[in-house]
Amino acid sequence: MLGFHLTKPLRAAGFALCAVAGLVACGSNTQETEMSNVALDVLKQTTSKLTSKIGGGKSNAGAAPAAAADPGALIAKALAATDGPIAIVVRLDTKAVLAMNPVGTNGDHVTWGSAPGQGITYNRGVMTNTRGLGDDLMSSRIDDAVAAITSRSDAEYTRFHYYLGDLGQTTELRLNCTLRRGETEKVTLGEIDEDAVILKETCRWDQIAFSNVYWVDDAGRVLKSSQWVGQRIGSLAIQNLRL
Repeated sequence: MLGFHLTKPLRAAGFALCAVAGLVACGSNTQETEMSNVALDVLKQTTSKLTSKIGGGKSNAGAAPAAAADPGALIAKALAATDGPIAIVVRLDTKAVLAMNPVGTNGDHVTWGSAPGQGITYNRGVMTNTRGLGDDLMSSRIDDAVAAITSRSDAEYTRFHYYLGDLGQTTELRLNCTLRRGETEKVTLGEIDEDAVILKETCRWDQIAFSNVYWVDDAGRVLKSSQWVGQRIGSLAIQNLRL
């Protein structure tokens, strides 16, 4: 079990998990509302791109209403209201949006989350576990995946994911994965303005199959991504505004 050092509590970003239709109203204060508006516009701009890179899902035009203000201004306000990293996370199946920032670290592992307790832990930008999302990814063994993704190299490896079964037992999902390097693309949003290589990770075990996509810069940082949690939650689109 990883022991995390907790950093200062979330201030501006909070952790908003709301239906898209109610995003603007879900913030408990002005800063959270600003982040929710930003999240809504990011959803409109980036989810279709992420989905097209994954190769699945139909576009749902009209699912997200127009943002109430200029997205650049909203992002600027959100960044000005916080001291550290900020990310927008979109659950692709429900279009629910989370505004997150870091709450704990343990070496290369960083947990992003909120005071209420929901969170996502990453190893150098690659998801290792989740909490408070429902059917969580409890833990994983993905060192080979992390090494290949952050070095932006073609590779084949095995992932091990661990979930809680219906009776509370731990179940293991062993996935055979292939990582392929693609084109280079500029990632520009918030304070992120970097060229990144797009890497597509395809994993399969029996009838279970999914694809993850990562935009990784020269320093090996994952600037944005789409990462699979599990069969019931599906994939999360993760867009950093500041690292």
